[in-house]
Amino acid sequence: MQAVHQIPPTSRELPGRSCDGYSLLELLIGVALLGLLSLFATQRFNQQLALHHLEALALSFVQDAQLARQKSQQLQETVSMRPRMKDHALSWSAGWDIKTGQASDVTLIKSYLNNTPIEVAEHLLKPTQQFSDVTAPGKIRHISFTNGAPARLHQGGFVANRIIWQHSRHPDLIRHIILGPGGRWRICNPYEDRKECQ
Repeated sequence: MQAVHQIPPTSRELPGRSCDGYSLLELLIGVALLGLLSLFATQRFNQQLALHHLEALALSFVQDAQLARQKSQQLQETVSMRPRMKDHALSWSAGWDIKTGQASDVTLIKSYLNNTPIEVAEHLLKPTQQFSDVTAPGKIRHISFTNGAPARLHQGGFVANRIIWQHSRHPDLIRHIILGPGGRWRICNPYEDRKECQ
């Protein structure tokens, strides 16, 4: 009787191994790691996108205020930037309009509609902020320029005020927009520029 020699199984034939030589457990660990990496990458991308939206809106606000001042100089009359209507009230969160004229004789120069998740951080602001004019009837919110001069209140005083924008889904993303009495604008991050934001 001849002895039958058995060839030992190769790594491809070992029990519990896939055809590539990796066990099911190793494949599952690899898939889990890839999932975690993609999750972190997605969160980072979303935060960068949110930051881009916040900075773009803050810059648009300042640029449009500067446009209103420039138009007031060109037209030699008062040009105002005012919040748009949202939920039956004027709110900067909805956007803003740049207009010239009074009452029925109003000309719209530019309109900005805010359709991003960026909102005014009302809880961080005093009632006199958000460019609320305490000297005007109804304490309306506006930034008004006459003949290219720095922004003035209804009764003529210079505006020194601020607005704070915040991302609704990323509350740590905040930008202060500050208008000094000489007409100088500043955009600052309170986490990085604490002194500048005061």
